[in-house]
Order: sequence, then C-alpha cells, then structure tokens
Amino acid sequence: MSALTPRHRPAPDGLPASPGSARLILLRERATGARRAALLVLGISTTLLVAVQLLAERAETGRAAAPYAVAALAVLLVALPALTASQVLWGIREQEARVGEREVFATRSRPDARRLLARLAVAVCWAVVVLLGLTVPRLFTDAGMYGAADRLAGAAETLAMTCYMSGMAFLLWWGRDVIVAAARRQPPPDPWDDAVPSRPRRRWRWPPGAAAVALVLALVGARAHLWAPDTVTVLALAAAALAACVVAVRRGPGRAPRSGE
Repeated sequence: MSALTPRHRPAPDGLPASPGSARLILLRERATGARRAALLVLGISTTLLVAVQLLAERAETGRAAAPYAVAALAVLLVALPALTASQVLWGIREQEARVGEREVFATRSRPDARRLLARLAVAVCWAVVVLLGLTVPRLFTDAGMYGAADRLAGAAETLAMTCYMSGMAFLLWWGRDVIVAAARRQPPPDPWDDAVPSRPRRRWRWPPGAAAVALVLALVGARAHLWAPDTVTVLALAAAALAACVVAVRRGPGRAPRSGE
C-alpha cells in the first residue's frame, strides 16, 4: 500500500459509500502529497542554507571564503522560488480538498488549533530563511568581494521590505482565522466520511519528524552563536538533518488529512 493511500472504513450501519467520496479521497491524497513536498523543501532549504553559512564563517577570510559565499547565494536563489512554489501548490491542493468536502458533505470546515499552529510554524520557518538570506551580503564582504556585497545589500533591503509587508498580511489573515476558530466550534465528522482511518495513528511515526526539527534547530542555534560546533560536527548535523527530513516525510501518516486538520 502506498504511503499516500488512505485506509478506509465502511459507512456506519452498512450504508453505501458517500457519493463523490472517491474524488474526495483523491483530493485529500493530493493535499497530503503537496504538504509533504512543501515541508521537505522547507527542511532541505533551511538545512543547506544554515550549513553553508556556518562553513563560510569557519573559513578564512578572503579567497578561501569566496566559494562558500557564492554557494550560500546560490542556495538562497534556489530556495526562495522552490519554497514559494511548493507552498503555493500546498495551499491550492488544500483549498481543492475543502471545496470537495463542501460539495460532498455540504459543510464548511473551519480552521482548528492544529492547522493554525502549523501555519504559524511555517511562517516562523520562512522568517528564519529570510533572516539567513539577509546575512548573505556580509559573507561577500568577509570574502573581499565588495562590489557584489554592495549590490546584494540593496537587494537584501528590497527583500526585507517585501517580507515585512508579507508578514503583516500573514498576521492579519492568521489573526482572522484565530478569531473564527475561537468563535465557532468545528462540526463533528460526517458519518458518511469513509476516508477517515479505522485505526489511530501510530506513535512511532513521529520520531523522525521530531529528530529533523531538533537537528535543524541545532544548526540554527549554531548560526545564532548559541554554541560553536566544529566543521565536522556541522557537516554531520547537516547530513543527519537532510536524512531525517526525507525519512520524516516518507514515514508520515498513511492517510490524507481531512481539510479541517
């Protein structure tokens, strides 16, 4: 059985499957796949960007630091559009699943605490990536590439202003959903919903995700100078974080989440 194939349960009291349930299950599978891809891109982008910047800090200034500065810029230029594309696709797939639910069950899902916290966590990760990106001009300055550093400093200011405006828009949007979630209760699951798994999630699926988060946080802490690992430790942490991100995504829950999750 594929990791994205949901486990079904029959409708209660021997009722037939709900009309349109097959299409709804497909929409939920696509939303789950887009979510996993977005989280994988986020984890890989953050890990690579932090690791390259840590290696640049540990290199000697001048010619030795130049390759790391260029590598940090290259990772950032690839990461930003990849993050944007993957998370836009995730949002589109989630919206399609919610529309499918309304068509099948005639109910409008409302954001719950879990979804709200997930959105906030993703926003925090975006903020970390942007802050790391804003430090790239300094890497070029340390490498003695002053012309490139000046041009990148101007681009960094534009990026910062764009992100400030986006952050304010996100807070307004997220705050609206918090108010809606606090004012209304989520309706109970529809008894016709045959895409709900018959068994609870297994707890052993979560450790890879927790390990990935811990390893990335360790790298971010080193970049924030909360501790000072050596080069070998940085490389080992980066490799372990990349592997943990892949394992966490591949071993995620075996069903597509309901659109309210």
